Amino acid sequence: MEKMKLDRKDGFDRRKFESEEVKSLLSASLSELKNDPLVYPVISQQLKLTRSEAETYIGALLDFQEDVHYCASCPGLENCTKPHPHFSLRLDREGGVITRHYDPCEKMLSLASFQSRYIRCSFPAAWRDDSLKSIERSKSARNALLLAMSNSLKGSGQWLWLNGKAGSGKSFMLACYANYLTTKKGPGAFCDTGLLLSELKEKSIKDHEDFESLMNSLSTCSVLVFDDFGNEYKTEYVYTSVLYPLLSARDKADLPTCFASDFSFKQIVSMYQSKIGEERATQLLELLKRRCVKEYDVTGIAVH
Repeated sequence: MEKMKLDRKDGFDRRKFESEEVKSLLSASLSELKNDPLVYPVISQQLKLTRSEAETYIGALLDFQEDVHYCASCPGLENCTKPHPHFSLRLDREGGVITRHYDPCEKMLSLASFQSRYIRCSFPAAWRDDSLKSIERSKSARNALLLAMSNSLKGSGQWLWLNGKAGSGKSFMLACYANYLTTKKGPGAFCDTGLLLSELKEKSIKDHEDFESLMNSLSTCSVLVFDDFGNEYKTEYVYTSVLYPLLSARDKADLPTCFASDFSFKQIVSMYQSKIGEERATQLLELLKRRCVKEYDVTGIAVH
């Protein structure tokens, strides 16, 4: 009786007021959930919650709503500040009980899949989910390249040589090709040519076992892309011990190999000739011409 007196003052029932306030907030929250196109289908179609059940699990539903909207405007894996970074909240109905589960988010799964598909990769993270569909097909010159890519995927054996000015999109198009191929055929490699050859040279001198292991992986992977080919430091040792053995192994195994370069075949061979001699330079030219068949100059062709 005394407690009732404390709750009332001048005819004001505090407990009744608080109860009505809670009901009002609850009603507003339910209305917000019902009008949320990202969340309401889960509540009504997947969980099949009644209003009474929704009221019971309002806390979980609001947490789920917050999680869904955060992920819908994902700031990127590196900037994720959720209580459970890189995980998405999932609600399940188990009998009459709603339970919470945390699963790796789509971008985390995509990253894991990507990492399993590349021995090494030097292209930007923003290209991870691109494929051949990301390349527009509105220009005849680009269509010829896409046809060559398609034929290569079907087993034509043609290597791909894309040349053009910096920023022409050659690396992006080969990333799209490599993404598609590694999804179908298993791990591949997309490498900055200069960094790769420098690393292999270093390993060949200081750690031959590691050198042989990496050379074997690159020689047998599903696709190997030499990005920025021609700007690497050129020496006879690197050519004879690293570059040509790698190209020769992939040639014999008939494995897809691609080049993004600022230069034509002739320009590349001319630059190499002064370092490795005319005979070896001719050897390189003949291999490139035989396997690549032709050069695709993508300068001035918008890719997306």
